[in-house]
Amino acid sequence: MKNPFLTGEKIYLSPITKEDISDEYIGWLNDKEVCRDNSHATFPNNRTRAMEYVENAQQSKTDLVFTIRWKENDRHIGNAALIRIDPVYRCADIVILIGNKDFWGRGVGTECYRLLIDHGFRQLNLNRMASGLTSRNKAMIKICEKVGMRKEGTLREAMFKDGQYLDVELYAILRGEFKG
Repeated sequence: MKNPFLTGEKIYLSPITKEDISDEYIGWLNDKEVCRDNSHATFPNNRTRAMEYVENAQQSKTDLVFTIRWKENDRHIGNAALIRIDPVYRCADIVILIGNKDFWGRGVGTECYRLLIDHGFRQLNLNRMASGLTSRNKAMIKICEKVGMRKEGTLREAMFKDGQYLDVELYAILRGEFKG
């Protein structure tokens, strides 16, 4: 395993490094289907932009950015992060990107969310973790509900993507709701 930080049944999360920037990784960031519902995706992406992202992630005092790796072969299949970690308000946001489409629908997102939620409550002493998802991203909404997050509301037409405005659904889980 490549420097595991959080370990699950099928996957583990390790801190992202410059060595993780591969042609495959850059391809995910330029794949319109992979990035269809990500607010951070702007095209085109290249090695320079990816390297800058990793440098910023490594220096951040408020973000923990990880690679998602398949345990069986250590393959980098996506990224996950706790971002905007606020130690005063004790909250953070969860974001994931499963770039390798061969791993879609295999429970990776659910396991990833569970690892991040458990870490946030048990190790970081957070009280609240949230995710914002486009209303058309049914798979991610299902994951949020499966891990115990509750819908808090809708930001109407909060994202402009592919020539249309999209609603963003807000989901969150509180420490008192956590059943880890």
